[in-house]
Amino acid sequence: MVGNHNSGRKKDLNTENYRMGKKTFYVKQKKSPSGKWNDDPVFQWFKRKHGSLWQAQVRQWMRQDVKAYKKKSFWRCVSCPNTGLLGNYISNKQPRCQQCGAWKNEITRLRYEG
Repeated sequence: MVGNHNSGRKKDLNTENYRMGKKTFYVKQKKSPSGKWNDDPVFQWFKRKHGSLWQAQVRQWMRQDVKAYKKKSFWRCVSCPNTGLLGNYISNKQPRCQQCGAWKNEITRLRYEG
């Protein structure tokens, strides 16, 4: 028998309330003349640069991308509680909060009320 049943992904001892869920990530592959399937060269270079931490780099990029998207496309309502997926983020297309009626800022209030 190979291994001692402890190989594979280890549980983090400091966590009880979260876990790592597996998601599917497809990488384009091309068949070589020898019949072997090779990953996309861009992905190969990405893995070569970041090594075993390439998944951490993808997660970091996702966090930065979402942060920039929130900053560019949404405004926060200071009156509403921060609950749910969007929390108290309101789209820039809406000048007024649908829940509490607060305005995005004083300029939009003057523009739409006056």
